[in-house]
Amino acid sequence: MQRSFIILAGLALMAVACSKTLETTAPTFQVRIDPARLVADTFTYKVGDTTQFLFSGDADNIAFYSGEPGKSYANRKASFKLGKVTLSFSTKAEFGTQTNTLQVLATNKLTALDSATVVNANWTNITSKAALSTSATVVNSGTIDLTDQVSGEKDSLFIAFKYSGVTGSTQRTWTITNYVVNNVLADQTFAVSNLTTDVSFWIRYGNVWNPASARWTATATDLKLTGGAAAAPTNTSWIISRPLYVGQISPDVSVAVKSITDAVKTGYPYKYTVPGVYKATFVAFNRTLDEEKSVIKEVIIKVIP
Repeated sequence: MQRSFIILAGLALMAVACSKTLETTAPTFQVRIDPARLVADTFTYKVGDTTQFLFSGDADNIAFYSGEPGKSYANRKASFKLGKVTLSFSTKAEFGTQTNTLQVLATNKLTALDSATVVNANWTNITSKAALSTSATVVNSGTIDLTDQVSGEKDSLFIAFKYSGVTGSTQRTWTITNYVVNNVLADQTFAVSNLTTDVSFWIRYGNVWNPASARWTATATDLKLTGGAAAAPTNTSWIISRPLYVGQISPDVSVAVKSITDAVKTGYPYKYTVPGVYKATFVAFNRTLDEEKSVIKEVIIKVIP
């Protein structure tokens, strides 16, 4: 009986120990800058100067947001913001003399990806906005404004390239390179789509599938359709982008200044390369498996030419 009591008491103590929360303390971290740099309540530096942030106190981990585009603490979470939506690409048209064989289309009203829905969708023909090649010489389309093709920051957009070749004469071979869709904001440009990142997401439709070269192919460097000889059948072939959420903005990122395994840091040097006013932010935090405590320190930096 005594043995059983001891075992039960031991198990109870283990349960209490296992349920205990691993706590931490708040960082005592502080940041300051040489007061000689203070001009009218703002710390002022010239482009290329080293801004020396001086630390006191302690923290297990320190992250730094410089306040530059893509590195702002205020934008650390993914969000939506719509700027100017642009499309650009380059084309090369080889062989044959058939004309008007490539169309560039856009829509935000594609409700499904079956062939009937794609063909009958309410596409906007934007071909006239692009400069297209007429020979083996590569031609850049120029920057095409697609902002009017979306209704808001959370709207999706589809881009399509539609090929038409007619039997009876040599059909054109089209190669599309340098395809990029951007969301251009006042202070930053976000890449929405390009050939490298979207190589696996293009969808093809067509009425000619043999040989395979008679349909669009997608690689990390180009979209290509090889037209047939004069005896080849009339060919209509589409290639459609994935849904592009053009207003979605990736979160800004920080730089790791210190981790828990590093020695105590007494400061951090940084150089701003572009004139402007920046809110430099340090996030210091101590963390366990169960708890995190942090402090945020901000300094306004003015950088002059």
